[in-house]
Amino acid sequence: MNSRVVITGCGVVGPFGGSVESLVGAIRSGRSAVERTERACAARVRGPVDPGPVRANVWRRLDRSSRMAVSAARQALLDAGLGSPDGPFGMGDAVASGIALGTMTAGVTTLRDFLAPTLGEGPEGASPMLFPFTVPNSPASQCSILLGLNGPNLTISEMEASGLAAIATAAGLVGDGACDVMVAGGVDEWVDEYDRAWARMRLTHRGDPAAFPGPFGRERRGFVPGEGAYAVVLESLERAVRRGARARAEIAGEAMTHASGPAHAWPSKPEAMAEAIAAATSRARLRPEEIGYVAAGANGSRALDAVEARAIRAALGRAARRVPVTSVKGAVGESGSASACAVLVAAASIRDGFVPPVAGLDDPDPDLDLNLVVGEARRGPVPSVLVDALGTGGSCAALIVKRI
Repeated sequence: MNSRVVITGCGVVGPFGGSVESLVGAIRSGRSAVERTERACAARVRGPVDPGPVRANVWRRLDRSSRMAVSAARQALLDAGLGSPDGPFGMGDAVASGIALGTMTAGVTTLRDFLAPTLGEGPEGASPMLFPFTVPNSPASQCSILLGLNGPNLTISEMEASGLAAIATAAGLVGDGACDVMVAGGVDEWVDEYDRAWARMRLTHRGDPAAFPGPFGRERRGFVPGEGAYAVVLESLERAVRRGARARAEIAGEAMTHASGPAHAWPSKPEAMAEAIAAATSRARLRPEEIGYVAAGANGSRALDAVEARAIRAALGRAARRVPVTSVKGAVGESGSASACAVLVAAASIRDGFVPPVAGLDDPDPDLDLNLVVGEARRGPVPSVLVDALGTGGSCAALIVKRI
């Protein structure tokens, strides 16, 4: 990257509510949003999503993922000091402002609702009002339309790594001067069909929510699905200073790799994930021991947590036993957007000086051989955070968030 890229705004629609403060406060205190559903557990968004200045007739037509994405992106733009509460937010230039969103479930629910009557009744049963929202890029497109983001419009789907990959991609565009401002992050909604499929594959926690051992737990047996939208505003440090914006943190290094492995599972070998971590750390010009903590992608699955622990140890070497390791997924569940959530929390932890605990983790797995944050947050300066994610099918992403 040619320019230093900074985070100047954050926005959230998640299981802990519709503000960054509520999210950070909950994760810092070790709370979990995991609740029982009809058959299992999930961390879901409760209550309506704030439409802001969007007209009621327009808001009604949006699918749920698009509503969450628009609300989180609007929050982030306002937090960055771009636009006004009543809009507009556009920069007035075709390439000035863009968006990159990661997702693994957007469009699935609407596609089901569109296809069910179509297959049962024929083409006459299809609703033309649903059709635009049956595709994964609907949330990013609606953000562009409703918020005036006329530059690059990207949707990235790399399973659990989607949100982090979107932020890494957006940071590259800003750093290379291809775009002045990028909104980036992830959005996902809980999908019943996915939940059933994961259950049949024995990938999810099926017990009581209070019994979820959390990521890295000794007795872990599977993850808990989550949902939400998490967005950041990225721009060059020079531009932020010029307009008097507050820079929360810097995106100092990013890397993405891919591991060979089965399509419906995480890879069993740690080399590709370790390469992504090492490359992001190198690009940030950090030594492993200078990392404040690792925000891991661990979710409570025996396979994922184990291979990620091996990757962290391989990439950080001797420092792996000293650098604190945590994960937000014990609090907000697993989704393509959860890795973007970790970036928001990282920026807040750098600002406020804390390392969040792993929600739900009481009995860490000693075989993982990591310095896990258990019980309560650790206080003290946090100079930088390594955020990593490993997606089903092998997509790997790593990002260094650094104090300005």
